[in-house]
Amino acid sequence: MEFWTTSIGLSKMRPMPGALADGYENYVRGAVEAERLAFDGYGSGEHHFMYDEFIPLPLQALAAAAAVTSRVRLSTNAMLLPLYDPMEAAEIAATLDVLSKGRVSLGLGMGYRPYEFDGFGTAKRTRGARLREAMEVLRLATSQETFSYDGEHYRYENESLFPRPVQRPIDMWFCGGTSLQGARRAGRAGLSYWLANSPFDHTKRIVAEYRRAGREAGFADAQLRVASFKDVCIGNTMEAAEGLRKVLMESFYDEHILGYGYLVDEDGRNVYDPSKQHPLYRRFVESFYCGTVEMVVEEKLATVDMTTIPGRVG
Repeated sequence: MEFWTTSIGLSKMRPMPGALADGYENYVRGAVEAERLAFDGYGSGEHHFMYDEFIPLPLQALAAAAAVTSRVRLSTNAMLLPLYDPMEAAEIAATLDVLSKGRVSLGLGMGYRPYEFDGFGTAKRTRGARLREAMEVLRLATSQETFSYDGEHYRYENESLFPRPVQRPIDMWFCGGTSLQGARRAGRAGLSYWLANSPFDHTKRIVAEYRRAGREAGFADAQLRVASFKDVCIGNTMEAAEGLRKVLMESFYDEHILGYGYLVDEDGRNVYDPSKQHPLYRRFVESFYCGTVEMVVEEKLATVDMTTIPGRVG
């Protein structure tokens, strides 16, 4: 079992105004602290055209983290791969892998905000297929001296990647939200699967479906790695921890959920403007770990049984 963390310092939240440069400095300091505290990994997310100046380039942010650390792994959580040319993404990731001496883990997601796709002039409706194809291109590019690929969306012939990464292939995870469709898609392709926030009972169901699909596709259990992203709200009392969750929901997540289709149903369809009593909204709120340090540690160790657990400490 591994524990990963990240930082919310790469954007400006309404209740906590501050200079963006300070947020970036805090992000780098957070990497140093994560390594000192013996976390296994440290991550950066990605969004574009945000009023709060959310970090748009996670690999560049992780390069700054790589410069001040030596052991902790560096992860994107998630890098929106359909917004990139796959070979461009491979070049940037390989460069960071060299700079960090082989510490890169790519959490790769398809994205969900329409205006991000519009802003880059690319189609949102094909993002799922392009994510799967692009991940295969990354695998080939970072594991073979020369490769060819003939897909529906991407085609390469006798292509070579430079620089060569330290890892062959580079470590990759399919970030598939919390839908059964995403779990099946990752399992059938034998991709390492990274879930979004979800209560434990639902997480167990999704993991079981992922592993079932993977086994039926002929993949060994050892190939079917699982990770779970969790927001953890810690306070001196349960009331204080739940208050932090309320701040995060009202100042950050509600905007994503109500306006951008962050939540998806079991078939992978985005749900826009749900009521706060909607089952998917309630499930998301209940996915947070809230409590004192002792309560959170006890709950995590008592309920989590997965191969790898990246987590976000809020």
